[in-house]
Amino acid sequence: MSTFQFPLQRVLSWRETQLSIEEADLDRLRFELRTVETALEDLVSREAIENEVIQAARSLSGAELAGLAHAREWMVSEKKRIQSRIADCLRGIELRTVAVTEARRKVRLMERLKERRRVSWTQEANRGLEELASDSAIAAWRREHA
Repeated sequence: MSTFQFPLQRVLSWRETQLSIEEADLDRLRFELRTVETALEDLVSREAIENEVIQAARSLSGAELAGLAHAREWMVSEKKRIQSRIADCLRGIELRTVAVTEARRKVRLMERLKERRRVSWTQEANRGLEELASDSAIAAWRREHA
């Protein structure tokens, strides 16, 4: 008796590969988001430290004030850039999550089809065995009564 072979196994394998790729992309985006959020936290921390230094200073020269103003402008622009990158990551994660969900749906669909075909194949194989057994029983009965 032959073993069950799913004719669409290559398609199922391809769908599983697609799912793995989508999940890897989603993981990469989540890691990137954590990295960018950490950079933002570091920037905010640096800004707080600089504010403490400014508050502790008794007097500052014009050059020091100009340097602080330039540093503050850089921090503001860097914060905007990082926040923009966070928004991009969140949009990417949202899109990738939809893609992962769709890829999972396609894999589950193929797996259900495979299971239905396996059940159908098993029922057909069992029917064939039952027919063989009944034919054998009839032949044995005829031999006994012949």
